[in-house]
Amino acid sequence: MRRADAALAAAVAQPDERVRAVGGAVRDAFLGRSGGDLDLVAPKGRAEAFAKELAARAGTRVVPLGAPPKRILKVPFRSHEIDVWEETGDRGADLLRRDFTVNTLSFSLPAGTFASAPGALADLRAKRLAPPRRGVFLEDPLRVLRAARFLAELPEFRVARPAMAELREAGRFLRSVPAERRLVEWDKLLGAPAAGRTRALRFLERLGVLRILLRTTAPRTRRGISLAFRLSSPDSRVARALLLLPLGKERAEAILREWKTSREEQRLASHLLALPLRQKERAAKRPPTRREIAIWLRRLSPFLRESLLFLSVAGDEGTCRLAGALSPYRRRPAVLRRILKPVRPLLFAEISSLLGLPEGPELGAALEAFDLALAAGEVRSARGARAWLRRFRTPRSARARC
Repeated sequence: MRRADAALAAAVAQPDERVRAVGGAVRDAFLGRSGGDLDLVAPKGRAEAFAKELAARAGTRVVPLGAPPKRILKVPFRSHEIDVWEETGDRGADLLRRDFTVNTLSFSLPAGTFASAPGALADLRAKRLAPPRRGVFLEDPLRVLRAARFLAELPEFRVARPAMAELREAGRFLRSVPAERRLVEWDKLLGAPAAGRTRALRFLERLGVLRILLRTTAPRTRRGISLAFRLSSPDSRVARALLLLPLGKERAEAILREWKTSREEQRLASHLLALPLRQKERAAKRPPTRREIAIWLRRLSPFLRESLLFLSVAGDEGTCRLAGALSPYRRRPAVLRRILKPVRPLLFAEISSLLGLPEGPELGAALEAFDLALAAGEVRSARGARAWLRRFRTPRSARARC
């Protein structure tokens, strides 16, 4: 197999190991597809030692997930992962424990002996996702999300009709699956290209799974799916925010916490969900001024790329035009840096003296207004800065005399 390069080949070169490559990597090899992760099944009692040796040879470390007998030993490898499982019974029984027959295709390493569940090759030729036996989805309801993810990744495949009833039933128990396991599948599903992402979400909607996971109504789930479809770039975090947008900011943030997303994603989502999606009519009909561009770029930082994606999908016509006007600044890092972090032409002591304000919120607001004037090009020199600061101070002085 092309994926078994020097580190993997060395790790499986001992005949007594009887390691088997199984699952998506083997399926994709048959389909002539590249990419994805690799699943390896090690003999009983040897999985941990094998994973550690593989990690040492690959220059990474083992990350265990779950508990026996379903524990997975993940070995990061370049841009992918190698999942090491431990054989729990005879080889045939282990294959029947997998989610779909097309993922039971197996090669022993290094001998290359092939094995699979009955009907696996026929299902592969028919591009059919069929379970190897009844009950596999109820045993692990996460496989409902995996089914949707395969539909996103394998556009020509379809789920076998007899499997739908059990998938629908298993979907009712999906919330009992640890959030961390669900999040892995969500990231892969939402990170797929737009057509595949939408196909997967509509599949989950037909099963009733989205309404269960989002605890909302069908119209809102459909609106979320429509927004996620319009996202052209495969970004799982932005896609998730768009899917949750119809639920409202507070509810969406609660779901992201419940789903155990990272703090960074929660911060990003709070930022995106608070953005105004409608422009005032007059502003929407004309190009933005330099000051407006500076205001928006500073507002969207530090999530400029994600914010522009979000606004171009969820915003009205005026907001989309605004996002288009802001996009070129991502390709002008020097200009963008000057807008986001303008260099003040005066020392802080002189600025503070000219403003005549003590340290506190009022001084902070004045400095922010000063930085915006610098970012918009309204102040270009030390002389201009002094004039601007005196003008800024004058209305306050006048109010004090009244």
